[in-house]
Amino acid sequence: MKEDDSAAGSLSRRRFLAQTLIGVSAFVCGNALAIPPPDAPRKIQQRELHLINDNTREKLDVIYWKDGAYVDDILGQLHYLLRDHHTGKAALIDPKLYDFLYQLQENLDTTERIHVLSGYRTPETNAYLRKTSLGVARNSYHTKGQAVDIYIPGVDANVIQKAARKLRMGGVGYYSKAGFVHLDTGYARHWSRG
Repeated sequence: MKEDDSAAGSLSRRRFLAQTLIGVSAFVCGNALAIPPPDAPRKIQQRELHLINDNTREKLDVIYWKDGAYVDDILGQLHYLLRDHHTGKAALIDPKLYDFLYQLQENLDTTERIHVLSGYRTPETNAYLRKTSLGVARNSYHTKGQAVDIYIPGVDANVIQKAARKLRMGGVGYYSKAGFVHLDTGYARHWSRG
């Protein structure tokens, strides 16, 4: 055996042993890191909402998202709760709006129901409200099933709007004199009206 062959074989064995040691270490450490500590937060398995429609007095306490998916028949109940109370017409509501309400409810950590003043609006209802009320947008997100006006008893509307703005999940309008907050799933922006 030549001296060079012996050195090459030795290096090859060293490399093999080093790589094996690195591989075993990575496997052991990787598995140790994959096991969450006992007090680690668990993945959310469900999302629930507690709502009341102020105009119809209908209440819903529902789990609308479970095991990684929306629950279709529950979404139907929510769509109906947020219907245009002037005409009785319901529409598909953007599920992101329910997620917005859920996150807000969680962040405010309240046991009170979220009171819905206005959800979906038909274009006709929206046109009527534009004539009789201030601050109603011509192309309102309400007519697209992407907006809701809410308040929560015992929680100042200013606190609600600040919490909603921090979420950056859509538009947030603060109506201080009327005491409600507008939420929509459009781009993140905010405004205030007296």
